[in-house]
Amino acid sequence: MHLLRERKIDVEQRSIDDPLPHRDSIWIGTPQEVAYRQHEGRPIAAQLESIDEMIEEAIFALRSPKQTHRLIIGLDTGPRPGLAWLADGVLIDTIQTESIEECFTRIEALLQHQSFQHLLFRLGNGSPSHRDRLVNALLLKGHSVELVKENKTSRGLNRQQHGVAAVRIATLSGRQVWEMTEIDPSEGELRDIQRISRNKSNGRVTIPTELARKVAKGEVTIEQAIEQII
Repeated sequence: MHLLRERKIDVEQRSIDDPLPHRDSIWIGTPQEVAYRQHEGRPIAAQLESIDEMIEEAIFALRSPKQTHRLIIGLDTGPRPGLAWLADGVLIDTIQTESIEECFTRIEALLQHQSFQHLLFRLGNGSPSHRDRLVNALLLKGHSVELVKENKTSRGLNRQQHGVAAVRIATLSGRQVWEMTEIDPSEGELRDIQRISRNKSNGRVTIPTELARKVAKGEVTIEQAIEQII
């Protein structure tokens, strides 16, 4: 409740046995409580370790229309992807994720709480390895994907404004992608992964190039790669 109020969302606490104030009320409960009343209102199951993600789901459900003709999700690609989504041309919200894995999790959560007729993903064409991992995963699930030229979306932004760039990406038409791509990380990307491994291990290890390549391809996480060395 404190986290929701910090986001300027009105919220109240009720017993699981109390009736909902409205037929379409959005409510958060434990997985057991949601299973008990899963057909009432718009329930969101939450556990303490995932509460931040569930807060975002609740806000998404609150701000999004129940029925959307066309949902567009913009992605600013990179190691910390930015997400933005538009429901019938209206910007609903943006999210800054901390990893590609978190980005996938957030996308799945968003889609669970939105009814739509058409879904389109638009991705910036920068950061090739991260971009290709996202594109391949989305195509594998049968989604429609377009690539948008990055130089049109990042002009005038600092490197931390991934959410803003994602909004621009979502509003621009791009080139349709039909086929999955073989991920071939550049030497610069591999060196960056090695740098991150040093930072995350507090200078104890630098993962070798081949292990960095596996991280870039999504075969292992950087934390798993560090554990292999330590």
